[in-house]
Formats: sequence, structure tokens, C-alpha cells
Amino acid sequence: MKQLRRRLFTAFLLCGLFPQPLLGLELTVVHSGGWPPYSDEGLPQQGLAIDLVTTALQRAGHQPVVRVDSLERILEGGKIGVYDVFATPWYSEDRNQYLAFSEPYLESRIRFIKRKDKNVEFNNFSDLKGLMIGVVKDYAYGDTFNESRDLIKISERNLIQNLLKLTQNRLDLTLDDELVLQYEINKYMPNSMKELQILPKPLAVRGVHIGVSRENPAHAQIVADFDKAIAAMKQDGNYDKIVAKHKAYIEKPAP
Repeated sequence: MKQLRRRLFTAFLLCGLFPQPLLGLELTVVHSGGWPPYSDEGLPQQGLAIDLVTTALQRAGHQPVVRVDSLERILEGGKIGVYDVFATPWYSEDRNQYLAFSEPYLESRIRFIKRKDKNVEFNNFSDLKGLMIGVVKDYAYGDTFNESRDLIKISERNLIQNLLKLTQNRLDLTLDDELVLQYEINKYMPNSMKELQILPKPLAVRGVHIGVSRENPAHAQIVADFDKAIAAMKQDGNYDKIVAKHKAYIEKPAP
């Protein structure tokens, strides 16, 4: 049925029968979950990013239907048009071939974290030499960091394992997105935050976008609608309200 609606929509679009902006499109919005506080089924509105994305699309007149799938299936679905909107991708040239990217609606800042009693700082890569750095396997920290052979990187399966090793003085540093660090520590290790310090300089700053499948004939208009809605939300204060709502549990230790 969805494919039939899409074929009819394309025919009408080619005939110039749709007004601008396009309204009332049912859009399958997908995320991979497991990236709290940005996207996770167990969070309010499925996380900060999903709340912003669905609110903006709704304000643009569309009807988002949220799904969760593996990253591999999401990317394949974007290529063939099974999914309309990937809610949280980082930009890459490869993905840009089959996803139309919005302007970034959030920034992901990758930062190091250390024990407060450790005399460690990060201003450039030379500061990292000789330090034991906890990383998560296959995490895209950035090409320079990932490919460096001069750094001592100790791989674990998840961030919590690295944070525990950090508190046990078995690592000098670990790193992740700043909001992820705050959320994970406050949820799982609330008593440890007083012992830890997030370093001010980020290793990398990446925009969080939506990526609309180029197989959707309205992909350019959907991106334009989304960007316009986010700009309006920032202007009228609703963007900040949504961010504040989620930061209330991101920054506050769990009871």
C-alpha cells in the first residue's frame, strides 16, 4: 500500500499538482536505539534526538511513524526506500549518495574524561602519548584517532566497562559523546561523578542530522520542511524547552 501511495504521489508531483509546502506525508522515521540520551525506546519520546525530529516533522505538517532497526538495515533501507527518514546519522560522503541530509539539528561533542586526581589534559595529540585510553570497539571517534598507532588504546565492549576501569585507576582516559557520558554516569554510576572530570576540549564535533532516502520523491522538500521547522522552534523557544526536558534526566543522578 505504501509503495502504491508513493507511485501515485510521484505521478502527481510530476504533473505539478501538489502545492508547496507538501503536507500530510506519512514518513517512516527510523533509529537504531541504544544511543541514550539521543535515541532509545526506554526514554521519554524515545530520546532527545527523536523528540526533536518528530516534533519538527509534525510542525511541518507530516506524520512521522517511528521504527527501530539495526544500523545495517537502516542504511540498506535508506538505499532502497524502505525507510523515509534516518533520524540520527552523522554525515559522510558515502551516505550522501543515497540520503539527503538536513542541516545539523544537534551537535555531538566527543570528549575525554579522567579522574580528578590525575594530572592529565588534552590540547593536542601529543598530550595523549603514553596514556592508557579506553575505547569502545568499532566506535567512530574520528579517522586520525582511530588510525593512530602512537596511542595506547584499550578496547572494551561498552562505555560503562571503560568508566569502571577509569574509576579503578586502570585507565588514564576514556571518551565518548559528552551527553552520553553524563547520562551513563548519572544512571549507572551516580556516586562516581564527583571523582571524574570531563575535559573541556573536544576530540571531535559532529553534526547530528536527519537523512532522507533519495528514493522518496519528496526528499528535498522534506529536508527543507525539517530545516525550516527546526529554525522556527529555535526562534519560538520550543527547541530549548525540548532540550531542557531531556537534560533534566541526563544531568541528574537517577533516584
